[in-house]
Amino acid sequence: MLYRAHLDVHAQLPPESLSVSLNVMHIDPAHGWYDEYGFDLDSNAVTGILNPTSTECFLRCAVGMGGEDALDFAEWAGRAHPSDRMRLASYEARAGLLGLAGRDALWREAEGAGSVMVAKEAARRRAALEEATRAPAM
Repeated sequence: MLYRAHLDVHAQLPPESLSVSLNVMHIDPAHGWYDEYGFDLDSNAVTGILNPTSTECFLRCAVGMGGEDALDFAEWAGRAHPSDRMRLASYEARAGLLGLAGRDALWREAEGAGSVMVAKEAARRRAALEEATRAPAM
């Protein structure tokens, strides 16, 4: 079977008898950042990410603690990191440092950052900000 990493979905079912398979793969350094998902074949739904990392958490902590280097790295990650999750974490971390107007501008930037996932999440965040500003104060 030819399996194209990060393009194809496949199921590995247990064999009826002892079996050996050999996986021959080309490894690109950026592939370590790509997400690998688990699926429920009965419901055709994604069940989760199989390769989580702590890097997103460290990014959020570094930005929250302050420092020009952390912010520079976060800005780069938002624009150019190969992982959409890292790009989103970058915007989330930086948004936490800003007021409403600044967050709206940052999420607007994220909508054009080159990642479909980040753009959709950014649009959702901007809509939530707009809704929050329309809600009556109590």
